[in-house]
Amino acid sequence: MNTFPWMLKREYWEHRGGFLLAPLWTGVTLLGFTSIGSLFTHTTPQQIQQVDRVISPLLLGIDGLFGVVIGFVLFFYLLGALYDDRRDRSVLFWKSMPISDTATVASKAATAVVLVPILATVMALCTWLIMQILLSVFVLAHGGNPLTLIWMRSAVITAPALLAAVLPMMMLWMVPTAGWLLLCSAASRSTPFLWAVLIPILLGILNGWIGLLGLPHLPAEIMWGDGVKRVLLGTFGTLDVVNAMQAAQRTGGGFGASLLAAYDQPVAWLAGIGGIAMMAASAILRRRSVDL
Repeated sequence: MNTFPWMLKREYWEHRGGFLLAPLWTGVTLLGFTSIGSLFTHTTPQQIQQVDRVISPLLLGIDGLFGVVIGFVLFFYLLGALYDDRRDRSVLFWKSMPISDTATVASKAATAVVLVPILATVMALCTWLIMQILLSVFVLAHGGNPLTLIWMRSAVITAPALLAAVLPMMMLWMVPTAGWLLLCSAASRSTPFLWAVLIPILLGILNGWIGLLGLPHLPAEIMWGDGVKRVLLGTFGTLDVVNAMQAAQRTGGGFGASLLAAYDQPVAWLAGIGGIAMMAASAILRRRSVDL
């Protein structure tokens, strides 16, 4: 019997409040403020005719907001993923089951890197679709034709397609942080948050001191931008992809340019390899540890 799907379901049901309710209330709040704001917005006929320009940026903005919310949820989920089992001694129960430590770590990593981003993206798309309906009502109330100004525009198709196309890259950005947080969760005997945050920061400071002494060191933009930032903020990986696509669109790039900008980030691929290695180390540590 394949137990892995059941392990994913376990992770979802145990953390449904963060995985489901957090983005759900984010969408509800966003729609509420949008509805209220539209009642007090004065718009000229010329602006109504240009409403199609906000279709794609609106979706990217919504997805970025969901990425921030989910980023916080996943950060603390991963920190406690292996630590909490040892703290409450439930690890003894799980080790008595015919489930390997590798499968346990893989299920938690897959939940954070694959399952939750897909769920958040679907909810972001639903929020965007409802917002398009609200926008249609707004356009209609101001004498515009929502059918031609919104629904017959190519962005209604290309924007969701682009978001779905870059979803694997968003997941890839999360891998190094997921690996690091799982490693800290498996290795820490107390306060995994402090270990997870302080070690990268102290290494960055140490690297700077070494540079001041004139010794070989990593450039600050690599150490902090591609090192510390990627290790600590990878759960907000959506923002890296969204920012790259928005930059491409501001320069007049279309679907292809936005897609290329999202995937043309070699650091993400290298960091992903490191993240997988840290996940493997987490499984080894879990195999050797029992409780706190």
